[in-house]
Amino acid sequence: MIQELAQVDNLLVCVDFDGTICELGPDAYAVQPHPAAIAALEELVGLPGTTVAVLSGRHLEGLRRVCPLREPVILVGSHGAEPTQGGPTLSADEQAELDRIGAELERIAESPAFVEVKPYQRVLHVAKVEDPVLKTAMLGRALTLPSRIPPTPGHNVVEFSAVTTTKGTWLAAEKTRFDATVFAGDDVTDETALAVLDPARGDVGIKIGSGDTCAQNRLGSVEEMAQFLVNLAAARRSAQG
Repeated sequence: MIQELAQVDNLLVCVDFDGTICELGPDAYAVQPHPAAIAALEELVGLPGTTVAVLSGRHLEGLRRVCPLREPVILVGSHGAEPTQGGPTLSADEQAELDRIGAELERIAESPAFVEVKPYQRVLHVAKVEDPVLKTAMLGRALTLPSRIPPTPGHNVVEFSAVTTTKGTWLAAEKTRFDATVFAGDDVTDETALAVLDPARGDVGIKIGSGDTCAQNRLGSVEEMAQFLVNLAAARRSAQG
């Protein structure tokens, strides 16, 4: 797989952030991305015919706070709705629904659970809650809230979005510019991106960790993903040398 990717003329390497190149943690802004993964992505983006993107559920400002990568690496937040430039404009009704849901989530959240406010989403976080019964109850109540777009559960979160943009819609549009695409992710929301890959044209999808997936490949940890990126950078550098 790596040797084939090393030979591609125009390659997109796209990765999720949390749980993929950065270990998950109860404090979203106290995490540190894997240094070898960051170094490998920086090397890849410096090679000819290689584009690197980080496609995250974090809002763009939040992603920049924890991810040291900068241009020419492409940073995309809010599950594809918030690229470095541009993004959709919410209607008054969409904004009103988002505010309503945010208020209802605030009523559900019992400290240390909290509600994250993003430009297009509201997210209930319960990772810091030690009582498993309380944690499950809050997540369950959140999932019953009425909304125009069904909520998405994740690792200790429930997320509501005002837009239908997904990681998959962003990647489907972006990948048309490349001969092959690699995408790696660990969570439910990453499945939309993995689903748009086409192995017949050389695309490679990687699921990090356990759980159902449509990816053709699986790695067990952030550490293994970092090593994959290191190996890919070395192979691509050698092939171009």
